[in-house]
Amino acid sequence: MDDFDDGVIEVQVIPQDDNWGETATTITETATSVYSDLDDTDPFGEEIEKHRFQCPNSKQALNILLSVILALMAVVSPIAFVIIPNVSSSLKVTGEECGSVCEGLYITIAIKEIVLIFGLWALYIRPNKVDLPRLNVFKVGMMVLVYVSIICFWLFYSIRMIGNGTNQYLTVSFASSFLDAMLFLHYMALVLMWIRPMEKVYTVSIIRNVDGMRRYYNIGQSSIQKAAVFCLERYYIDFTEYNPYMPRPQSRTKINKLAGLKIYDLDGKGDGTLTQQASKAFIAAAAAGRRKEGRNDRFYEEQELDRRIRKRKARLVAAAEEAFGHVARLNAFDSSKKADGSMDPEEAAQAVFPTLARPLQKYLRTTRQQLYYPLESILKHLAHCISYELSSKAFIERYTCDQPCISYVGYDGRQEWTLVSDSSPTRQLNEGTVFQLKHEDISLVIAVSKLPVFAMSELPFNGDSNRFVFRLNSETSV
Repeated sequence: MDDFDDGVIEVQVIPQDDNWGETATTITETATSVYSDLDDTDPFGEEIEKHRFQCPNSKQALNILLSVILALMAVVSPIAFVIIPNVSSSLKVTGEECGSVCEGLYITIAIKEIVLIFGLWALYIRPNKVDLPRLNVFKVGMMVLVYVSIICFWLFYSIRMIGNGTNQYLTVSFASSFLDAMLFLHYMALVLMWIRPMEKVYTVSIIRNVDGMRRYYNIGQSSIQKAAVFCLERYYIDFTEYNPYMPRPQSRTKINKLAGLKIYDLDGKGDGTLTQQASKAFIAAAAAGRRKEGRNDRFYEEQELDRRIRKRKARLVAAAEEAFGHVARLNAFDSSKKADGSMDPEEAAQAVFPTLARPLQKYLRTTRQQLYYPLESILKHLAHCISYELSSKAFIERYTCDQPCISYVGYDGRQEWTLVSDSSPTRQLNEGTVFQLKHEDISLVIAVSKLPVFAMSELPFNGDSNRFVFRLNSETSV
C-alpha cells in the first residue's frame, strides 16, 4: 500500500506542431511578464502588517477585566459559602452533620457550577469579533445587576448566617440558592441579548454610494451599533466588490470641437479687428452646446467596452480549457505512477500556468483586476483546482464573475469602519432611523423602516360553489 497516493498529478503534454519551440519560448516570456506585472502590488500587505500586532484599547481591557472579576466572584462565592464555616474555628456551626439530602446538594452545586462557568464565558468573557464604539447597554446593565446580587448575598451571609450561627445543611442550601439566582440572571441576560433580537421588527435598506447597489434585510430589536454590525455582515456576503479601477467609457474621437466653428462677416460692416476679438467668445458659446457627448456616443462606447471584455473572456475560457486538458490524475493503484513526469498539485500548476498566462493577464488588465490578484494567489488557486479536480470553468469563475466583498479581505480580516449617526449608537432602532457607515471612499447609507403588522382572517372553503360552466360561442373551436 506504499504506492497509494491520490495527491500525485501527471501532466500530459499534447503533441505540438513543428513550431513548438517558438511557441514554448513565447509562452515562457509571457509567463515571466505576467509574474512581474501581477506581483507588483499586494493591496492587503500593508494593512495586514499595520493591524497584525494591534493591542486592545483601554475600553476593551476594562471590559475584559470587569468580566473576569465578575466570573470569578460568581463561581468562587458558592464554594466559599460552604468552606468558610468548616475552616474557621471562630464561627458558630451548630446542628448535625450533613446527611444524605445535604450530600445530594453537593452534586447539584457541582452541576450548577459547570453550567454557570460555560454561561459566563459565553456571555461576558468570550472575545467579541467586533469593536463597538459604545458599550452594550444590556450587557452593562446585567453585569451591574449580577454585581449587586453578589454583594447582597455576601452581606446576608456575613450578617445572618455567620453572625447568628448556622449548620452545614443551611450553608449548602444557601450556596445552591446563590447558584440558582446566578443562573436565573444568566437566563435573563440570554433573553435580552440574544433571543429578543431574533424577532424581525424592522427592515433596513443598505445602499452603497459609489454605484448605487441596494439590498433589503429584516432585523429585530437592537441598538444602532448592533444594527451596523448586522449590516456589515450582510454587506460582505451579498454585495459585490466595487472596483474603482474598472474602465469607464471613453470618447471614441478626439476631435477639436472648436476647429469646426468659424465666424463670417456677412454684412461687411466689421473692421476685422472687432470680428477677431469677438470670434473667440462666439466660438466658445457655440461650442458649449457641443461639449457634452450625446447619448448615442455613450451607448456605442459601452457596447465597445462590453465587446472587448467578452472577447478577452472567450480567449481566457479557451486557454483554461486547453491548460486543464493537459492535466490528468494518476490512478491510486497505478504501478507506474512513480514514473518520470508525475508531480504534486503545486508543480502541476507551475507547469500549466504559462498556457493561460497571457489570456489571463489581458483579461485582468481589461477589467482592471490585476491589483486584486497577485501571482501567488493565482497559482495557489490553480493548484487548489487541480488538486480537487475542479474544471476550468471553476478556475476562471473567480476572475470572470462578480465576487462578494469577503473574497477580497486579507487573512488578517480586520476592517476599519466609521459609524456616523445623529443619534447615540446605544439607542434602539426606530421608524425613520438613518445612519451611515464609512470605509475609505465607500459609504453605506442605512435607512430603517418598520415592518407592517399583518392581520389575517379565516375564510372556509365552500365546496358547493366550486362549480364551473363551459361557455361556447360561434368562434369557439372544440
